[in-house]
Amino acid sequence: MNIENQVVVITGSTKGIGRSMAELLARRGATVVINGRDQERIANTVTELKKIHDRIHGICASVSDEESCKRIIDETVDKFGRIDVLVNNAGVVRDRISYKMTEQEWNEVIETHLRGTYACTKHAVLAMREKDEGGTIVNMTSKSGMEGLPGQLNYSAAKSGINGMTYTLAKELERFGISVYAIAPVAETEMTKPVIDMLQKKADEKGVPLPDEWKMGSPDDVAKLLSVILEQQPETGTIYSVNGHKIGRWLPPKHEMITGESDDLTNQAIFRAFSK
Repeated sequence: MNIENQVVVITGSTKGIGRSMAELLARRGATVVINGRDQERIANTVTELKKIHDRIHGICASVSDEESCKRIIDETVDKFGRIDVLVNNAGVVRDRISYKMTEQEWNEVIETHLRGTYACTKHAVLAMREKDEGGTIVNMTSKSGMEGLPGQLNYSAAKSGINGMTYTLAKELERFGISVYAIAPVAETEMTKPVIDMLQKKADEKGVPLPDEWKMGSPDDVAKLLSVILEQQPETGTIYSVNGHKIGRWLPPKHEMITGESDDLTNQAIFRAFSK
């Protein structure tokens, strides 16, 4: 895909990873729609990016409700005639140990990540199908959704759900020429810094160094990976990791049998299977 003149919507793009993505794609010639919940930040971001070119537009809306997601896509199509790329980047964290987490903390994270990804994708796909020229959807996920992380039950659940959505959407949409990917970034932003500070504190208490995987790259590294995905269009349904210059690929979970067809499923036989 030639990024130049592609119409790209990036949710949560007034700061951090989303902001870096918006700037890099704008520099590559893309038309970029900025989204966030703070009108002043949106205006400032649009003003800065318009120094690159004029095809920058801002939409103030929360992705936590479907009507707002629909408005983001509809306004994009009304202004630029189409949408070619959707990056579901908007996110929040409300970290707390599971048994102390409030319902509001659970809901805010689930609604922003899961509902936002679902609803923005739904309306972007409808717009892409109407034009019948294909498209690309990129979801932002996290290692927390792959392996879990204490204190992030809500975030882990949301990101795990996004992984499942990525696999499903890739299978559903390939016949329409719409590719779907996910990126699990490790980059220092306003959202990730509290997690890093927590892990650093625990490492200091144990007298051990912070694990290398939590020594973070920058948002610009994530933006570069996004641009390569858009240009190269690798296998749909792939989930990538990126930390600085280190790029990897998360593979789908694997299933393995621990009993055979002829096994007698007594308690003792099951226990032996568990012990293999």
